[in-house]
Amino acid sequence: MSGLARLAHPLRVLLVDDDAIIGKALNKLLEALGHRAHVTQNVREALEFALSENETFDLLLSDISLPDGNGWELLRCLIDGGRRPWRAIAMSGQSSMEDLAKSQTAGFEQHLLKPVAPAIVEAILREAAEEVPR
Repeated sequence: MSGLARLAHPLRVLLVDDDAIIGKALNKLLEALGHRAHVTQNVREALEFALSENETFDLLLSDISLPDGNGWELLRCLIDGGRRPWRAIAMSGQSSMEDLAKSQTAGFEQHLLKPVAPAIVEAILREAAEEVPR
């Protein structure tokens, strides 16, 4: 990852993926780019963190299929709890038109097909870091 350029504006990211290997790899990428992530593996852990901590986050990067629910429900609960992230990106092994529509309806700006290439994640983070309100 030495070829990655660190971003000028680090993001606070809530990363939710039940696959520990994917979560660890994405977290390493986020750290290499200078971002700070809180990694969880299910809806319950993500909500406990997001709704109980004083810290806010800029970006939700969430798998859709989770063991105790889905990313669409997670984002809806965050919005209802007044903790809507500035940007929300869905990731899924499924990308049917119905899945894409559900992601958009839930409030996700993008729906990425897994496995997501690191270059795509880096581009999304770079764009978000440039646009995030400070």
